[in-house]
Amino acid sequence: MDASSDAARFDFRGLRVAHDPVPGPITALALVVNAGARHDGRLPGLAHMAEHMLFQGTADLDQLALNRRAAAVGGNHNASTGYESIALTMEVFNEDFEEALSLVADQFYRSRVEDRRFRKERRVVEDEIRGYRDDPVEYVNERGWAAFYREPIGHPICGTIASLRAMTATDVADFLRGYFVNANAALAVCGGLDGEDLRRALERHVDPDRVGSEAKGRGAEAGREGRLPLRGGPEGQAHVVRYLEVDPSTRNLLALEVAIDLVGADPDSQLFQAVRERHGLGYDVSAELEWGEGWASAVLSASAAPGGAERLARVIDAVIDRAARSGFDPGDVERARKKRRYRYASLAERRLDRALAHADSILSGFPGLEESERIVTALSDGEIADAWTRAAAGRSLTVLLDGR
Repeated sequence: MDASSDAARFDFRGLRVAHDPVPGPITALALVVNAGARHDGRLPGLAHMAEHMLFQGTADLDQLALNRRAAAVGGNHNASTGYESIALTMEVFNEDFEEALSLVADQFYRSRVEDRRFRKERRVVEDEIRGYRDDPVEYVNERGWAAFYREPIGHPICGTIASLRAMTATDVADFLRGYFVNANAALAVCGGLDGEDLRRALERHVDPDRVGSEAKGRGAEAGREGRLPLRGGPEGQAHVVRYLEVDPSTRNLLALEVAIDLVGADPDSQLFQAVRERHGLGYDVSAELEWGEGWASAVLSASAAPGGAERLARVIDAVIDRAARSGFDPGDVERARKKRRYRYASLAERRLDRALAHADSILSGFPGLEESERIVTALSDGEIADAWTRAAAGRSLTVLLDGR
């Protein structure tokens, strides 16, 4: 089943809906809003604060009543913020779906941003930000990302302590009122819920007066490239991150996912073997792909003992360049391709992940889990190697923290 085609899709009062029937007693819902950190504007961290305030009370429920109601209905009541979107999720028994949708709709349409609770929650987020200061990985990633990209994505999703202190409860309330409208969101429902029951629940809980319009974000701007040694910062560990700007087209990103499995952080991958086995430099190795509307980056990083940043950077560069020059062994490609297909299939087995994939696909146009698996299966070895070669030749930035 493909999250972009096989699930039933329809428009309901401007809200885009996907229904993916999967037999069983549980139904997952994901309400994803096109209101991520790229929409923060002059106040970095605004979207993330808005996500926090979704759980601080609504027009009818205070914070404790809201959370008790969620606990009485089901599990996995949660939310998250990225650069592109805010996702509000829940899993419940099929018979409790309408109650769950009622609660999520209450948060979506009627979250209350009282000044007292806003100031309390702002302190919580400030403590979250302070916690990153002693983490060399967070320290390097935050500064590296802000150098590699300018706005609207060149800032931490949580914002900064300064930007939070410049924020008011009114700013958050205005953000929710402007972005949390039907046309700017997608609802995906995956599980044993009957289609007629879904329609009846939508009739009762989707507000016909909050249609609104879809938000448009400005494009991501390129920032610095080359090398960026960081001064100061946490001591005790060297850390290096290499950012590669890549083509954000769908097929290229799927090819790069396979390439990163070959180059990156798994124990059979080239960077892991180089950093940990051949050179014995450090424990932490990471390789991932980040993307959104109009932008994408491959991010490779590793750690070493204090003073080892320069050597570590040379090792990372050598792995990236060798893969670009020599390509990949066919046997290695087949192993990485199967690994990637397994990950898609594993995610597709989980209702909540399926629901999130449906909603994200509606908003972004990116294929869902099973369609991604089919595309990866059809990729040629040459496409995968070419995708990596282009990535290695593009704009890049190496960020170094020596840790001493």
